[in-house]
Amino acid sequence: MALVRQWRLPADAALLEIPAGGLDVDGDGTKEDPDLAARRELEEETGMRAGTWRKLGEFYTAPGFTDELMHLYLATDLKPASYNGRLGPDEDERLIVEWRPWQDAVAAAERGEIRDAKSIVGLFWLERLRGGPDSTAATAPSAEAAPRSTGGSSAVGSAAGESVIVTYRMTMGEAVRASVGLARRSLGMQLLGLVTVVVTGFAVISGDPISIVGVLVGVAIATGWAIAPLSWWQFRKRSDLIGAETTLTVDEHGAELANQVGRGRTAWSAFRGVHDVSGSFLFDNDTGVSMVVPKRAFTDSELAFVHRLLDRNGLLPDPGTS
Repeated sequence: MALVRQWRLPADAALLEIPAGGLDVDGDGTKEDPDLAARRELEEETGMRAGTWRKLGEFYTAPGFTDELMHLYLATDLKPASYNGRLGPDEDERLIVEWRPWQDAVAAAERGEIRDAKSIVGLFWLERLRGGPDSTAATAPSAEAAPRSTGGSSAVGSAAGESVIVTYRMTMGEAVRASVGLARRSLGMQLLGLVTVVVTGFAVISGDPISIVGVLVGVAIATGWAIAPLSWWQFRKRSDLIGAETTLTVDEHGAELANQVGRGRTAWSAFRGVHDVSGSFLFDNDTGVSMVVPKRAFTDSELAFVHRLLDRNGLLPDPGTS
């Protein structure tokens, strides 16, 4: 979403805000239509035009001493205004446009980085919309309009109400590391690896240098890496898991996965546990690990929300257990 940073003299600070502005007043005292003013202010302050507009509501900013009535809009399908026809900011305005994932903007308001009242109202209103059953998807600008992350995650999400929605693409490396991390936590694997190291170690001491291979195998078993080739072999056939754009919805009822293969929802009661290992969540049911989700897909606030849901349903492992 587009935010603007500008100096506010009464606050004696540069505040980060949602785009906004006043209603123009004609000579006869007639105020500008808020619908038109919203479009004008968006273009003046950000250089963007919206393909879709939705009025969310109205609120008084400080009814104890002013009658200022704020009109709040959700503007989506943003595209840059043409250079020649673009409306610019007022002469006394010095604005810096900042693009942020909307959930990061909400988090900024929660931690006090955004202190402007109308911006806090607008962000929390959007958060409620994204988390509700009739949520309105606030679409991002086109590729030409705003920068995109070049990291491994294509995550967009919502941490409002009782749900989190993220979209991601799992890589082969993440899936294999998650399997290795889970195997490393297994007491059985650790004991097997230790016994292998001890037995083959005595053989090496006795003068059998070939047994050093057995020592290395034992170390691989104890650290979980012995399972890496098998994991790779299994995951290479999972086009629904590796590289596929996947949307995960987590709410109070369970987890739902949707990708090119289909959509499926699993209730929390169907899971035996959820392992937090090697940067991923591994959802475990009676048949084994059924879902692997990279934690990079979540923001910090979303991760906290997911952990609370897992803890509420008794799915978080005890510290130090597998």
